[in-house]
Amino acid sequence: MDKLLIVSAIAFEVWLTFINHSDLSAWAEDPNPKSGSQILRKIERTQELPSEDLRSQFTSVQNLETLAEGDRRLLLATPDGFNPNLREPDPIPAPVQEFIAPPKLEPTFTDYAVLDNLKLNFQNTADNGGQRNQIIEPTWQWRFKDGSVVSFQTGFNSFDVANKPSVRNVPLQFGVTTKLGSLTIDTRAGIDIYDRLPTTANFDINASLPILSGVTISGFLEQKPYKFSADSLNNQISTRRFGPNIYWQIDPDTSLFALYRWGNYNDGNNEQQSYSRLERKFGQFAIAGNLFVWFYDREAAKSIYFAPPDFLVYSGEISWEGDVFNTLKCRLAANLGEQRLNNAFSPARGYQARCTVKVSPNIEADLGYNYSTVRNTSSTSEPFTSETLSGQLRVKF
Repeated sequence: MDKLLIVSAIAFEVWLTFINHSDLSAWAEDPNPKSGSQILRKIERTQELPSEDLRSQFTSVQNLETLAEGDRRLLLATPDGFNPNLREPDPIPAPVQEFIAPPKLEPTFTDYAVLDNLKLNFQNTADNGGQRNQIIEPTWQWRFKDGSVVSFQTGFNSFDVANKPSVRNVPLQFGVTTKLGSLTIDTRAGIDIYDRLPTTANFDINASLPILSGVTISGFLEQKPYKFSADSLNNQISTRRFGPNIYWQIDPDTSLFALYRWGNYNDGNNEQQSYSRLERKFGQFAIAGNLFVWFYDREAAKSIYFAPPDFLVYSGEISWEGDVFNTLKCRLAANLGEQRLNNAFSPARGYQARCTVKVSPNIEADLGYNYSTVRNTSSTSEPFTSETLSGQLRVKF
């Protein structure tokens, strides 16, 4: 309907223009004008038409034509209004360029060394003889580009015995772990600072090497103060120990571990000890046999440390280890056997529990409890018991 009105308006304007031009022609051909005033008015009208009426009328028509030319699709009389094939195609929009993200760069090891992890060890051991030892030792480790690891350990330790002076200790120790082919060497050295005793030095070296499929041997050497009790520290006892370890993964579910130690004390005493453990797993359950032998050349003077002339412990163990929740893993174990001290036998039993909770992908913690009747004193007059609460916090950076 709008298009029809526009066409009608164009036709009406053309008709008015034609009528005005017809009047001028009639005036020019009239041989008998009626009066002079009429002639004057016709002359004035003739002079005004081209400058006002005709120009304004022409402008109106021109505007309509311009409007129609600007959007030909509004007029049905245009060729493309009847034949869609004659329409001018719409302008093709510019193609939208797809956004391509720049490639993600993989992180590279640009620093010479980075802080790798933190381990915080805690242990509190007490027995029914009045002895209590508490160990709190954090260890920081830095990893270098070549794969070696440097560690620093410190802490705060306390050693207490009933009715005797206590000892407070702050250890400071640096360590380096390197690999030479398949050989791994772990070296540590430092000092021990006490609240009222002279500062002492310490060091230990451990080297391990896989020799066969599933078999790894290692050698151990250490020299340090004997942190057995407040009595051994008050008497400034130090020891030098060395010996081999062997670990054999017989099959995926069976393993054997054994060690031997020879020790020399600064009071002239010597010791030998050996320990063996054979373990077999059955899914989440396991059974194991333990054998421990320990003897000294002589008893320690004034019983300042446990130095049995002949000490033997053997026991069988059953354990379970599995996931309680997705973030909680626990191990429960119980053992039963016998111990021999000064040719006297007594039961050797104990149980333990340890749980590991994963706080986050980089943080996890252990908490364990152990109860045992295995002796660490020479007295056999009364049953012996000891309890140990231990834990470790691990943070990966």
